[in-house]
Amino acid sequence: MGPWRIRRKQAAYTRLAAQVTEHDVIRAAEEIVGAAWMAGLLEAEEQAAAARRVCTHMRDTAYQVYRSAKAGRDTERLSQSYQELAASQQALGRIRDRHDGLRQFAERERAAWAEAEKLRALEVLADRDRLAEAARAAGMRKGRTHEHR
Repeated sequence: MGPWRIRRKQAAYTRLAAQVTEHDVIRAAEEIVGAAWMAGLLEAEEQAAAARRVCTHMRDTAYQVYRSAKAGRDTERLSQSYQELAASQQALGRIRDRHDGLRQFAERERAAWAEAEKLRALEVLADRDRLAEAARAAGMRKGRTHEHR
């Protein structure tokens, strides 16, 4: 094989190595952004769960006050405690719906993230294979090829 062919194949290898490096940078950025997104979803889920616990406690407390008023036959307190109980049950229903919706959304996002992770891993392997093939075609020895993760 003539020297011009070797140089051409080595130049092709160098271009491919640059592309692989660009891909690595893009994948690293995707990892950073994705990790931040997952952390944000987890925090939102934790906040929604805390709100649900607070609303549940408020509803339970309102129910206890209502039962106490009912047992004491205190009509004024009974009416007021019934209104508080109804309001707390409505609030709990809204919070429960939001929490459930957020949890389902987060589960879908985690599944999409896991799938994207698989695709990125396959892309890394494909890049390595292409780089190794280009190095072989350029007649490069193993020790001289592009250092790649």
